[in-house]
Amino acid sequence: MHPPRIRSGGFSTIPRPLRPFRVLHRPTPRPFTQNSQLLLISFNSPRPQLPFLHSPSNTSAPRNIARNQFQLQLSRLLTTERKTYIKEQAWMAAKYTAYAWTAIALVATILFGIENERLERRFPSPREWTWVSRWLYRSTRGEELPQANGSGLVDWAKTGQDYRQILMRLEDTNSDGKGLRPLLGVDGDIYMVGVGKSGFDISSKSEPWRRGYYECLMGAARAAEHLDTWVRDKKRNVAFPPEVVIGPSNPYPKPVPYGAKTAPFEEDCEPAFESPEHYYMKILTTHGFTSRQRLDAALAYADWLEFKGLPSSAEDMYEWGLDIAMGALPLGVNNVVDTKTGIINQQATHITPNVLLATTSLARHHAQNQNLSTALPIFLSILRAQRSLVSSPSSCLISASPGSSDTEDSILSLIVSFARSLLIAPSYPDPPASGDLPATRNSTTTCEEAATMAHIGEILFASSTVPSSILSLSTTPLSSTKSATSAQSSGLAWTRESVALAEQTLHSLSTPIPGSPSTLTPSSARPRTRFGSQKPSHEKTTARQRCTECLLSSIQNWKLMVTQLQQQEAAKQGKQQTNGSTKKGWFWSEGSVDEDEEGRWEREMEMVEARSKELDRLMKEGGWSADEEARGGALGFA
Repeated sequence: MHPPRIRSGGFSTIPRPLRPFRVLHRPTPRPFTQNSQLLLISFNSPRPQLPFLHSPSNTSAPRNIARNQFQLQLSRLLTTERKTYIKEQAWMAAKYTAYAWTAIALVATILFGIENERLERRFPSPREWTWVSRWLYRSTRGEELPQANGSGLVDWAKTGQDYRQILMRLEDTNSDGKGLRPLLGVDGDIYMVGVGKSGFDISSKSEPWRRGYYECLMGAARAAEHLDTWVRDKKRNVAFPPEVVIGPSNPYPKPVPYGAKTAPFEEDCEPAFESPEHYYMKILTTHGFTSRQRLDAALAYADWLEFKGLPSSAEDMYEWGLDIAMGALPLGVNNVVDTKTGIINQQATHITPNVLLATTSLARHHAQNQNLSTALPIFLSILRAQRSLVSSPSSCLISASPGSSDTEDSILSLIVSFARSLLIAPSYPDPPASGDLPATRNSTTTCEEAATMAHIGEILFASSTVPSSILSLSTTPLSSTKSATSAQSSGLAWTRESVALAEQTLHSLSTPIPGSPSTLTPSSARPRTRFGSQKPSHEKTTARQRCTECLLSSIQNWKLMVTQLQQQEAAKQGKQQTNGSTKKGWFWSEGSVDEDEEGRWEREMEMVEARSKELDRLMKEGGWSADEEARGGALGFA
């Protein structure tokens, strides 16, 4: 670049630089006490900002001393690194908390589904019901199990409320009750005095819907029986037994259990549930149920009336049940049962299970009310009818399924069936028998025959004479004398026959019975089906349970009869010794008793005790269950 020209004859000027000169400064050292990247809070102060060198008294405003102290303390803790660490930990805590609650919700959903599937397989619900109604139905049926809540007791207040809710949904025409019609086609509800609203016409509904509706009504009736005389506190909506209510009608209330809510006042209470009559009569007045369903409802209502101490009303209901059974007979079939006495005609051929059930219940009612002269002819006619039944092809039940010769095929079939049961929902059970067809002789009717013989034995033992009609039906030679001793001996003989017949039936069902060779074999040495015992059929299970109940009742009656005869024999011997009626002869006492005859009842009692213990042991080993009420007969010997 050329230098600028200088004018001739003028003054020279200094050339102007293009940019100012750069001023050189010494680099200022960075003070280590004011590192803004390391300290969150810093002040523009000439003094070092180390925490241990700073004094809070240097603040300009005394009113900000507390705030500055907090900031200074915070500045010691919340560094940039620590703040980043806290943010990371908070995010991880929130993330893992969300994961945990999600896992808990999923596990709870899985457990809920498994429990509902288990209840659905045990208590199937109609497929056409809504999901809420089906869930309520199987949950409520499960609540009736004593082991449902872990306490061994059933919460009937909650169970009854759930049944009531299901019935409201089923009877709602906008929900599960679409298509329900009023009874007799009359608009509006029909009310009966003292009962309430009558039933509906459900004939247009499917059989599963009607069966489920019937089970709900019967469940509500069971809850009503257990909640009879209970009250509900209107303020707290809690049910209480009547003996804990505080009020004028209960001057000495009992204390509530530990942990329960406080006792209510009488003015705040109302009946906890409807009466059982409300639900039983709704079943009896509903059009669409089978004759067996209506008969069961009538007999259950009669049992309830008898429990309440109303034998005349109960007898009317038993007769109503007999009318239901007779009304289901085909046209032209008459003179099967004498409706006035309840005796089955000897020439009758069309005898249905409903007729046998109705007449048996009526005879038991007369026996329990000490009307033995009326009950005995009915039982005898029932026994004749049972012995005249024709055997059915399915009477010989298969005791055990034959084992497969190929083990691998058996294992594979079990695996396939198990996987299929998990993936495919089971079908709804087939409808039970209506009881309108003629009865046939099978294992169940044989067990019922043994129960009838046990009832006859009870009545004879409690009677003073032996009717002549008994001699033609008994297979054991009996004395024709009409004394009280002969009546007791006849009753004891009939009881023995009942025990023998029940044991024989159990033996035909391949069930170990006391005294049989199978009972003497250890359980480990007995033949078992592969993968445990195979599940028996419903018919076989029903027959086995019925025979077990009959055998328990007969053995218990047998034991009580022998005990009473033993006491009578001991009292008779003591009276003879007291009166000195024994006369001595030349070589022996003329009034002496044979030693074999003297120890007869002791030996028979030992046999009964051994039989009872063996039966109890077998029931425990086999996992059988029998109703404890079966231990008492028609006359309540137990």
